[in-house]
Amino acid sequence: MATAPSGLTRASFAASGIAGGLVANGVSFFLLIYYSQVLGLDPALAGLAMMISLAFDAVTDPLVGRWSDRLQHRLGRRHPFLFASIVPVALAYYLLWDPPELSQLGLFLYLLVVAVALRLALTLHSVPFNALLPELTPEYDQRTRLLNYSNAASWFLGTLMAVAMYAWWLADRPGEPAGSGVLRAEGYVDAGLVAAVAVLLCLALAAFGTQSVIPRLAPPPPKSGSVGRMWREGAATLGDRNFLALVASGIAGAAAAGTSTALWAYMQPYFWGFSSDQTSLILAAQLLSAVLAFALTPALTRGRDKKPVLVGISVAAIGVGSGPVLLKLVGWFPATGSEALFLIMVALGVVQVMLLVMSGVLTGSMVADIVESREVATGRREEGLLFSVLSFIGKVASGVGIWTGGVMLALIRFPADTTAVEVAPEVIERLGWLYGPALAVFYLLSIAALLFYRLGRETHAANLAALKRMQSEAIDP
Repeated sequence: MATAPSGLTRASFAASGIAGGLVANGVSFFLLIYYSQVLGLDPALAGLAMMISLAFDAVTDPLVGRWSDRLQHRLGRRHPFLFASIVPVALAYYLLWDPPELSQLGLFLYLLVVAVALRLALTLHSVPFNALLPELTPEYDQRTRLLNYSNAASWFLGTLMAVAMYAWWLADRPGEPAGSGVLRAEGYVDAGLVAAVAVLLCLALAAFGTQSVIPRLAPPPPKSGSVGRMWREGAATLGDRNFLALVASGIAGAAAAGTSTALWAYMQPYFWGFSSDQTSLILAAQLLSAVLAFALTPALTRGRDKKPVLVGISVAAIGVGSGPVLLKLVGWFPATGSEALFLIMVALGVVQVMLLVMSGVLTGSMVADIVESREVATGRREEGLLFSVLSFIGKVASGVGIWTGGVMLALIRFPADTTAVEVAPEVIERLGWLYGPALAVFYLLSIAALLFYRLGRETHAANLAALKRMQSEAIDP
């Protein structure tokens, strides 16, 4: 197994990240406002469609992971899935933004079906691709560095696409009210086509760029004696204490991030009072977030265990995400329309996204460390099954976030098809009181679950040493 991934391998991880970032940011930032404010679908129904599609992921993610662990194919265990996912992901993503004219029920069903198709197709890529990580490098810090390429590229290009949305496709036109550009349907359709083509190219690079490593990857294990035994082995792996702690922490953290991104398009014009031009500048500044995360993550984790670093990041996320909202609600923050408010939110936006990027890198790297822990305990390598959690957590970010955002909007009876100046101040205030505390609760739950994770640098080194002894004994009993 390679311990120093090649430049092409790093580029493949970056391409995979870009594809996932374009899909995730598009769905998380714009799907709710597009279907509710532009197409007129009840926001609670839009959120429900995404939650139902998420329930399918709860089943398909581990199934695909388990399948890719045991697939016997001339292209190896992972790459048949990678090649099969290229066209379906891009096509489903485009169809999401170009629905026909339908009734409320019809639009709900269309969103549900396309969202399920998109999530299933994305699972065929994300789970097997992420499962390559432990095989490409067993080294504790090298895993973090390799995922750094994927996550930093994901956020950088995803954010760049969002900037282009506000600066070009959804830009306010002369003579129109501030923020009215987000109600322009053709902008979403055109942007969806451009993103779909980019996703197609990136998924192709990720698959073909890692094809050369197939001969060096571990072969599939012998077929299990029965389906029952296979399910028992899978259940034992998914019941691992460290794994469950990381899953619970990741889901809570992803729910916070998903809620933030799902309501971001509402918070900027309605709560903070920013125009499309200001929103575009805030997003443009967040391009720096991925660069900072890419540079700082290796420095923060060098010589340290990953868990305390991730806990610190989550604590900081509470202050950056919930703090400004709550301070504004109690009158301890710069006034709406002031230059100070805009500059502060630009800076906090950069930090908030930087923390999200770093959190994703560390979570993925910590999942990789569980692979060797389970192999020592059971003698089985189940990267695909374990890494199905990353796919699931990433989708939780959009699914739970959109559902939570939809419920919040329904609870406060947020009006549809309106500009910022037409929404009553008390409605905007209620939005803030729901949004700020919800983020804090999600992050606190994430921290509490993470405390039960027990794998550190020394434990990982001991696991690698134990595996080396087991391999030596197998060769020379």
